[in-house]
This record gives sequence, C-alpha cells and structure tokens, in this order.
Amino acid sequence: MTPSATNALPLNVGSLDIDFDHQGLFSTLVADMVELLEMIAGVEDACAYVSSIAARLGSNIEKQYKAALGVQNLGRNQLTDILVDLNNRAGGAFSVIEQDDDRVVFGNCACPLGNAATNHPSLCMLTSNIFGRIAANAVGYAAVDLEQTIARGDGACRVILHLKRMELGPDTREYFRDDASAASA
Repeated sequence: MTPSATNALPLNVGSLDIDFDHQGLFSTLVADMVELLEMIAGVEDACAYVSSIAARLGSNIEKQYKAALGVQNLGRNQLTDILVDLNNRAGGAFSVIEQDDDRVVFGNCACPLGNAATNHPSLCMLTSNIFGRIAANAVGYAAVDLEQTIARGDGACRVILHLKRMELGPDTREYFRDDASAASA
C-alpha cells in the first residue's frame, strides 16, 4: 500500500541538498549561451560577440569608477587598482605580478565566471576588452595578451596589459582611446 501525501512528514524543500543557487543559475546560463554561440557562429565570431558586450560593460564600469573617484580621467595608479578591484568584485582573484612603464602583468587564480568559462575561451574577451578599453581610455593605447587562461585549461590566468605600442603577437588585441574619452581628455 502506498502512503498518501497527507500521511507523509512535512518536508521543507528549501533544506534539500540541491546543487543550484544564484551562482549556479548564472554559471549554467552563461556556459550554455556561449557554448551554443560557439557551436552556431564559431569561436572567432563568439569572441567578437563577447567583445561587443564587454565594450559596453567596460564603458559602464569606467564611468562608475570615474564618478566614484570624482575624476574625469584615470591616472596610471588608479588604472591598475581599478582593474584588480573590478575583477575581484566580480569573483576573481586578480593581483599585479609585476609592472613597469610599458606594461602590467596580472595573475588570477579564480575566474570571475567560475565553471562557466571552462573550455570557453571566448569568454576571456570580457577580461581582454574591459582591461584594454579602460586602459586605452586612460593612457591612449593598450594591448592585451591573454598568455594563460583558466578557460583554456591553465591553472591560473596571466594577463599582460601593454601600455605602449609594441610588436603584436598573434593573439594580442589592441585598443585605442574611444571618441567619448578623447573628448573629455
């Protein structure tokens, strides 16, 4: 005989051991969307799509930092601090490994996108574009090398932000000050 639902003990479904929460929803949504995009459009076009989204996101983030700091233009030290801060706020574990007048090398041991980025290097265009565009708007030019990425299976990320023109590697992406920032410079 099957027990009726009325005879069962009350169950609090909120206490069930289910591997799903806000972060799980976000990670699954992003991973599934980028996987579908890479399958339909290809990785190169997926990178371009993510780059476009990142450009808009980076512009918004840059405006917020400038407003919060009460400045029209970001200085070099502010730039480095902001790039570390914004990625760490997003859930990354970024730090400056080394820097000089020409470049800043960042390390990261936790992807802000979590498991969503695994095997989806097109999502690294978020980091490349946000770093590159904010830096280019601050100093006029930037180039970004994603030397190592968690998304490609490396144990950590190593991102090189070049602040002066240099010979470009095959995967180096260049960024230039946008018109809106040039007008306020």
